[in-house]
Order: sequence, then structure tokens, then C-alpha cells
Amino acid sequence: MASTFNEFVIKCSCIYYDGTPTKNNKEKFNIIGCYYSTLQGFKNASIADFNNLTTKEGKKCFEPLTTKEQQALSQLQKDCDSTITLEENFIKILTKEFISKQLKAIDAITLEGLNANPLLCRALKLNTAEDFVKFYAYSALSRSIVTSMGFLVQNLILYSNTNVYDGKNYPESYGTKWDVVIEGLDGVKSYIEIKSGPNDLDKTQILAYDKAINKVRNNKENAFLGITYGKPDGKYVSTSILESYVEDWKDKTLIGKELWDYISQNETYHETLMNTIQNTAESFLGDESLIEKIDSKIMFLLEDFDRDYGTMEAFYNSLW
Repeated sequence: MASTFNEFVIKCSCIYYDGTPTKNNKEKFNIIGCYYSTLQGFKNASIADFNNLTTKEGKKCFEPLTTKEQQALSQLQKDCDSTITLEENFIKILTKEFISKQLKAIDAITLEGLNANPLLCRALKLNTAEDFVKFYAYSALSRSIVTSMGFLVQNLILYSNTNVYDGKNYPESYGTKWDVVIEGLDGVKSYIEIKSGPNDLDKTQILAYDKAINKVRNNKENAFLGITYGKPDGKYVSTSILESYVEDWKDKTLIGKELWDYISQNETYHETLMNTIQNTAESFLGDESLIEKIDSKIMFLLEDFDRDYGTMEAFYNSLW
């Protein structure tokens, strides 16, 4: 995985594909991605151009694109922006996919799907329908958002630089399954274990990662523990443990903007990342924030509650 044009066409066409892309779908997207080298050239191409791609011997590269494949490619052509970088296009489309999944999750919530625990409801004194629905709706959606955000961050990292690779499938690992491997232009690789936040590590994990980092560095290559947000001088659980047990810990960590700028090899990439995500969210969500959309859904759920149960006592009785 790297932010090459070929990977862009494959990854993003699969995002827009209606259903689960097959190996054959991906192969067609791969051929198209290999043929074009610029966003503008890809955007200007027609479906007929794609279907007429041939080998040097004049043989068609693949069977005609299916309707779903055409729709995916056409949507990608529409959404990609030739006035911004390939990395920014990755950020834009990956963020849009993330938001779209959250909107679908909001729309799919039902009273029955909230899986209410009557004992917990009593313990939290959820005595009104509004308190109950708000608590469970936000809890359910928070779990969905946190899970999806993890996948988004992983992809944002993997597609931030042409020299970034998925460490889980990288052949050289020094005995550790790293999250990311960066192939330096000088031939020296950087191995990075990524953690979502600065409070996610305990002493056992930190000591294990320190051992793995030292093993890589003893072989004259780079290794780091990367944390996706926070500041190197911040007072966090993980940094307190690092300070206590890891020699030269600041030299072995990349925290917040340090991580994003190091992986992308762009000292202002964290700014590009934040701005592009913000612009995409504003464009896709319009005047409403995601919180406002959740609150609108809660109003519909309250109407359902009133129609189906009327009172909290009747609802609680229905759970037994």
C-alpha cells in the first residue's frame, strides 16, 4: 500500500463499488490505474476509453466493464480533484467513506437494536424515554465511530506517502508485526508500531515495544512507537510510563504531528490532514454536524418509543 496513482484507482474504485469487489473487479481497476499516470488524464477518460485498453499486441486488456464497475469508476472520476495532490485526494475520499458509514449507522438504529440492559438502566436512573434513548443511541454510535475511526486512521497513514507499506505483510520484520514500514530513499527502512492515543499503552506493552525497537536499531535501521495524536511534552499515561522505563524514550517515539510528518516526509502534512478532513466534512454534511444528525434520529426514536411503549415502566416490563 502506498499513495501511488495505481493504488488510488484500485482503493477508491473499490470504495465506490456497489457490493464486495471481487478479484476480477480489482484486476480491472488495477489495469486502468497502471495505464493512467495523472488525475486529469483519468478524469478525462471515457468508459469506452477504459474498455478499449489493449496490450502491446493489440489484445483487449479485459472484458467490457460491468455496470457496477462503470458506476464506481465514474463516481471516482467525478469526486477526484486534479487541483490537489494525490495524498489529499486519498484523505478526501477516505474521509467521505468514513462519514457515509456513520450516517448509515445512524439511519439503521432502532429501539430493538439498542439492546437495553434493564439493570443498567435502573442503576443509571434512566427514568425518562429521552434519557434512555439518548444514552443508548450515543453509546451504540460511539462504538461504531471508534471502530470505523481506527480503520480510517490506518488508511490515512498507509496512503500518505509513496514509500509507505503495510507492515503486517512486509517480508522483513525482525520478528515483530509492525503496523507500518517506510522504505527510505537511502535504503534505510523505518518500522513503526501505531497506537491511536497517548493513553493506550501499559508497562508490559511498552517494554515489549522497546525491545523490538532496539532489535531493529541494532541492525542499523529505524524503529519507532507512533501515537496518532497528542504532544511529545504532554502529560499522558503512556508518556509517563515511557519516561520511567525507556531510555531515550523521546528518540524512540513519534507523537501527534511528529508521526504524520515523519511518515509523509512532509513537515506540514498534519496541517494538510486536518484541513482536508474539515473541508470534506463540511462539504459532505452540509449545515448539520454529525451530532445534529444523531439528535434528529433520537427524535424519531422517541416517537417510536411513545407509539410502542408509552411509559418507561411498560418498556422495562417488556425486557423481562
